[in-house]
Parts: sequence; C-alpha cells; structure tokens
Amino acid sequence: MRVGLIVCLATAGMGGCRTAPPAPPPEPVPSVDTALVPPPAGATHLQLDSSQAFVFPQLLESPLPAYPPELLALRLAPVEVCVEVDIGADGRVGAVTRRRDAACAGADGPHAARFAGAGEQAVRLWTYDPALVCRTSDGRAVEDACAEPDAIDTPVALRLSYAFFFSQQDGKPSVERTSGAESGSH
Repeated sequence: MRVGLIVCLATAGMGGCRTAPPAPPPEPVPSVDTALVPPPAGATHLQLDSSQAFVFPQLLESPLPAYPPELLALRLAPVEVCVEVDIGADGRVGAVTRRRDAACAGADGPHAARFAGAGEQAVRLWTYDPALVCRTSDGRAVEDACAEPDAIDTPVALRLSYAFFFSQQDGKPSVERTSGAESGSH
C-alpha cells in the first residue's frame, strides 16, 4: 500500500509539474502610415502675386500601400520610403517615382525596392481635386483671391512628395494617415 501511495503521489506530482507547450508567436500584423514631406532642395516653387491665391489639391481617393505580405514573416524593423507624385491639372496622378535625398533617405537593403514599389503602386490609384491658382479678374491685390466673387480659378499641375512608414506589430492592425509639412509645387 505504501508503494501504491508513493506511485500515486509521484504521478500526481509529475502531472502538476507539467507545463503547457509554449504558445506560438502571434502572427505579425502590418501597419502603414504616410506623411506629406517638404520638396527636395532646388525644387521649383510657384510664385504668386498679391492678386493670386493657391488652393492645395484635395486628396479624394487614397488607398494606403499594403505591407508586402511575403515580407511579413521576416519581422523586419520599420521601413521608411518616399515617393514623388506628379498631379495633373485634372487631378489625375501622372508619374510616380521613388525619392531619395537628404530629407528622404529612406530604406536601403534587400527589401527596400519591394517597399518602394508598394508605395508607388498605391499612389498610382490616388485621385485629387486639382490644385488651383485663383486670381482677381482685374489684377487687384486682395487678401484671398479665391474668396472674391469675380475670382478666376485655374487648375495647375504640381509635384508632391510622400513618406510611407511600414511597420508590423503584434495585435490589431493599425493604418493611419499622419499629417506632415506642406510640400511646394513643381
């Protein structure tokens, strides 16, 4: 009986010492943020006189880029890439190119091109109400030419730069648009 009690206690003790197998790591969850960034050094700026005013283009459709799914399992550190987008006088996106300079150094390395490609692909789908230059019909100086009843609105083309921040985190996905500095026109 003593042996049976020892075997029973030993079995119970071993059962109490068992630990559950470790939980698998949580699935990586992507996050993508974007910000408008200042123009590169030497960019052409729109010059207005006192009878004119500028209306910044309004972004209408702006899907954010997707975190490249094939890179998600690599659990990479956050990556930043910048793109320049030419917006026509009709509000349509023209050329989209990767921007790399002192203000937008962006990512390097084996995956940088994949992130930049995701940013470029998303921006090609964006649409805008075009930028406008408003002017008074007689050239008189006013505080806000766009607010004048005789204002003449002329759509204009310009170039803007955006930075995309790709990251991943455990938990719920987070995709936000962040505010950034205003960019000049080109």
